[in-house]
Amino acid sequence: MRSIPSFSNVLRSENTRMNVTQNALKPGQMLTGKVLELYPNQRAAIQLGGSQVVAQLETSLTSKQDYLFQVTSVGDVLRLKKLSDSPLQNNRQLSSQIMQQLGSHNNQQLKTLIQQLVSQNIPFTHKDGQALAKLLEQFGGNSANRELLFIMKKQNFPLTEQVFRSLQAFQSTPIGTQMNQLHQQLASFNQSNSLLSQLQQQLALFGSPSPSQAQSMLQQFVYTNQPALEQVLSKAIPNQLSSLQQVTNGERLSNNQTQEFTQQLNQTLNKQLPFQQGERQAFQSFLQRFERMVQQGLVSNTFKNIVQQQAFFQKVMQVMPSQEQQMVQMWLQSSSQPNVSQDRQILTLLQQLHAQQLPQSDQNRLRALLLHVDTASPQSLQVKDQFLHLMKHFVQTSGLQDEAQLAQAIRSGSTTYSTSPLWQALMTAMSPQDRQVMEQWINQAQPTMTQNQHIAEVMQRINLQQIPQSEQSLVRQLLLSLEASDQVVNKDQFMQLVRQVIQQTEVSIQTREMDHSLKQNLLLANQQHPDIANNQMQRLIQSLTGMQLHMVQDEQAITQQSFQIPGERFGLAKDIRMQFEGKKRQNSEEIDPEFCRVLFHLHLHTLGETMITMSIQKRIVHISVYNDQQGIKALMDTFTPLLKEKLSDLNYQLSSVTQKALSDKEQYAINSNHTAYKPIKREGIDYRV
Repeated sequence: MRSIPSFSNVLRSENTRMNVTQNALKPGQMLTGKVLELYPNQRAAIQLGGSQVVAQLETSLTSKQDYLFQVTSVGDVLRLKKLSDSPLQNNRQLSSQIMQQLGSHNNQQLKTLIQQLVSQNIPFTHKDGQALAKLLEQFGGNSANRELLFIMKKQNFPLTEQVFRSLQAFQSTPIGTQMNQLHQQLASFNQSNSLLSQLQQQLALFGSPSPSQAQSMLQQFVYTNQPALEQVLSKAIPNQLSSLQQVTNGERLSNNQTQEFTQQLNQTLNKQLPFQQGERQAFQSFLQRFERMVQQGLVSNTFKNIVQQQAFFQKVMQVMPSQEQQMVQMWLQSSSQPNVSQDRQILTLLQQLHAQQLPQSDQNRLRALLLHVDTASPQSLQVKDQFLHLMKHFVQTSGLQDEAQLAQAIRSGSTTYSTSPLWQALMTAMSPQDRQVMEQWINQAQPTMTQNQHIAEVMQRINLQQIPQSEQSLVRQLLLSLEASDQVVNKDQFMQLVRQVIQQTEVSIQTREMDHSLKQNLLLANQQHPDIANNQMQRLIQSLTGMQLHMVQDEQAITQQSFQIPGERFGLAKDIRMQFEGKKRQNSEEIDPEFCRVLFHLHLHTLGETMITMSIQKRIVHISVYNDQQGIKALMDTFTPLLKEKLSDLNYQLSSVTQKALSDKEQYAINSNHTAYKPIKREGIDYRV
């Protein structure tokens, strides 16, 4: 598998020196700076990475020379201490001075890593140097481990054994291979255990079982989830309840029944709106206001213009069939006197769409059913639909978003364990400041020991008298469990204790496990059954954690999201890797689809290693395919007209499709202009040396 840096480089520029700014620096960090020019009154222009600053000097410096500095304080004026008495002549002299500061003269592996950090102008502290030395001693100083430690420091990950192991597991073995191996190991254990059975069902969706195994897994999934599936189908597609019952009874569906079943499941899921926090409520409020205006005959062109500017509107239009889209467009463009009949028709259409929206847990259950049916009856879904559903299902149910969903739940006043009295009681008993601390802690993929200690203090401040008497025993039980721990618990351990207390208050264990993510069930199974596939479970947990750590990276105005999904279902030996990069929409965490770049990394059986980059500027699309196979250009030309047509349907314009050799991908990285790395010149005196 390619390492994380080389994968990212296809979307990177050659200017990889970190853009050090005042807000990014912390006391104790060491970094190099070059004195560009000396000014009167003890002032100088200093280059710190990609930033040029004007500093007030309190010590003598020589123009056009490099020095080693240490940050002593930050604030309105950043203060730097000069560590090198004389200008630095070369990297060897610099690294020797830093190793002297760290007290590790003879550690050659650490010296090589420090030189790499310095050359990229990545600040680090004396404590960081000690942590890096400890990890190099523990895991070895080979080039792969040094590169991984470099990534950890560059991305400001905690320099701990747990983070290193998670990223190492994520990089070393395809996650699809790990899932397949664990699935095979679990197959030999008693399926009467609901937790292990649920784990097998979750893992099976990402593999390629034999037809008989797939049919068995489908029947087991339907049997296990029957009450919940019947409930959601009775709301979404009641005419398919008979097909569900047929599968429950162990009967095979005919080809026609299967096609109709998968088609209706697919249509139902495609109508689900990808709303972010607050957008669902905004859509509902809009419909209530729209209905009042229709009743009063007050729908105006001004109101229609406001509708088009709402964040949810484009998402609503995207899930509508083309005929309904045209109806809405005609309504928006009509400038005549209010047409109550037309207004009511559009209102009814939007109300029906709103009524078809399902909770995320029901969407996950329906999507799992669809994928199980498709596995048991191959080719019932088109490859495009199969890929999109598998990607969505992996992102929603693997555990990658556990912390983000919980943090959003805290902000909105509900929870992932939405009706859990324990969690509601905890939130009620916390001050607004403590709730914010808890949200930030949960949002972090791998909090530090200091942050864990802070959460322990937050829990100690909880006043049981502020909690309703009916829930006091639950909170007391959680607090006693935390106190019984020999050391400060980390986030995974804390959430595990919360789940354990919640479990004791819930009636249906099976239903609870169905709603858990894959990572949550892995943690539970690893704890409850330590003798069953222990090493494989731990490795998969570490890989999912590693993917979480690397999933989102923000650099000034640019955000980057990368992840991978198992490729075995599509007959691929390795995972499918994806990376999305671009500016965030205003007041949103979403990447702007009009200004972004997307990368796919595939290992195809016939075409071999293939990278596809798609750049979008003002909805104009440029695509580059990196592959070394002869004849691929002719294949691309065959599909280009269809691609152009489909993009046009989505209001995008295809500009070019080019083929390049894989060896050109680094050149692409060099020639790309990545705005996040443009040097920033700062004026005024905001640094003091």
